[in-house]
Amino acid sequence: MAKEKKTMDEVQDEIMAEITDKFVQCLSKGIIPWHETWNRSNSGFIGCSGVHYSFMNTLLIAIGGGTKGEYVTLNELMKRTGLEKAPNKDGKCVWDCFHKVDGKIPKSHTVYLYHRNEWNKKDEKGNIVYQVDDSGRFLLDDKGKKIPVKVKGRMFLKSFNVWQVGVQVDCPLKYEKQEAKINNPIAEVEKIVVKYQAREGLPIENRLTTPSYNKILDRVTIPSINDYKSSEAYYSDLFHELAHSTGHEKRLNRELTPLFMDRKSYSFEELIAEIASCAIMHDKGINTKSADKLSEAYIQSWSKSLKNNPLMVAKACGVAKKVADYIYNGKKK
Repeated sequence: MAKEKKTMDEVQDEIMAEITDKFVQCLSKGIIPWHETWNRSNSGFIGCSGVHYSFMNTLLIAIGGGTKGEYVTLNELMKRTGLEKAPNKDGKCVWDCFHKVDGKIPKSHTVYLYHRNEWNKKDEKGNIVYQVDDSGRFLLDDKGKKIPVKVKGRMFLKSFNVWQVGVQVDCPLKYEKQEAKINNPIAEVEKIVVKYQAREGLPIENRLTTPSYNKILDRVTIPSINDYKSSEAYYSDLFHELAHSTGHEKRLNRELTPLFMDRKSYSFEELIAEIASCAIMHDKGINTKSADKLSEAYIQSWSKSLKNNPLMVAKACGVAKKVADYIYNGKKK
């Protein structure tokens, strides 16, 4: 029995469910994928056409462990390496171009691109009944009669598997690398970070992904300072994650509950971290409009929790002071 072909709407629903599932997986780990202050306007994630991937695709690749660079589809990889045949088991094939790990081909990243579906209507036999004329303003029936239409077709998402050039696959780069953005460290707060990191033995890993603190590994992961719009934005995020790290059982021992387990507790911890970050930044005279605006926007995202618990801010301020004190000198008060 022939497998029933899925409609375009069904395919779109599946793609959106897949994207949503990836975001839910992040939330279950206590990560908010769309809370980013790092620079995405010139992301450095480049597709086959030389165009930077959209925010959504950049974010999905970063979540999957991808880094800045150029990405190619299987067809593009074959074109650039001069291979005419699709992957096969005999002789030279496209798989030879992959940087294999333990004999396995690197897992691909999935990107979703918009395509235009030309407006064609077919009968039961698959013959085109209507097609768009050259002007794109009319549909033509089988007798050539023009039927006005408002659009040429509809846009729809289509998924592609891509691999990073030079990291996962071996083929020539086609597009020049973007000039790196330089943000200078702020000495006054960098001293605090270095001192805290050395005292606590806390690894800080620079990787282009959503800033986060992993309690199990006791590790902070954050994009590098040059991936941010400004140095102030970088340190604002960094101190937010350092504040979370003080909740570890060997430090101030707070309950770091994932969002999916307890939204109220999670919101409270996020508020503590944001207030502590702002307090340290302001204490060192770093009070930029951009940093304040980002913090306000972040706190507003939890406005429902704040409204349901008016004492939350006051309590969070008290805990945030202990957090800031601990980051400064490591003493538990």
